Amino acid sequence: MEHLAFLDVFSLVQDYLKHISRERGRCEAPPSKAAEVLRNVGSSLQKEVGSHLQPCLDSLEIRSVDEASRIFRQVMDEEFADGNTNWGRILTIFVFGGILAEKLQGQGVPLEEKNLEQIAHFIAKYIIRTKAKWISEHGGWEDGFVARFEENKPWLSVHNMKATIASVFSFFSQYY
Repeated sequence: MEHLAFLDVFSLVQDYLKHISRERGRCEAPPSKAAEVLRNVGSSLQKEVGSHLQPCLDSLEIRSVDEASRIFRQVMDEEFADGNTNWGRILTIFVFGGILAEKLQGQGVPLEEKNLEQIAHFIAKYIIRTKAKWISEHGGWEDGFVARFEENKPWLSVHNMKATIASVFSFFSQYY
C-alpha cells in the first residue's frame, strides 16, 4: 500500500514540475482532478511568491539536484518543526519544490526527464515520509486537497497563503 501511495504522490509531483517547467507548451491533460487543481493553484501562487523571493533567489546558487534536495529538506523540516500541518502548508511543499526546480533550470541544469524524476522523487519521498498520515486523515488528495482548493470553493485568501509561504522562506532567506 505504501508503494502505491508513493507512486500516486510521485505522479502528482512530477506532473506539477512538468507543468511549471518550460514544458508547459506540451499541454497534456492532467492525470487527475488533484493534479489539475494543483496546476492551477500552485503555479499561480508560485509565480506570485517567486517574484517576491527574487532578491533571495538571485544570491542562491544551486548547481545540482543533490544540492536542491538538501536545501529542500532543510527548509521543509524547519517549516514543519512546529508540528502543524494544513493544506496550505502541503501546497507550500509543491511550490517550494517548483521554485527550486526553476532555480536549477536558471543555473543551467536542464529540467530533462531524468532531473525532473529525481526532483519529483525527493519531494514525494518527503511527503510520504512526513505527511502521508495527515493527508489520509484529512480526505486524501481528491476529497481533501481538491475540496480545499478547487476554484469554485473558498480557500485561504491569497494574503494568508502568502503569509504561510513567507514563513517557509524566512528560514530559507536566513541561511541561503
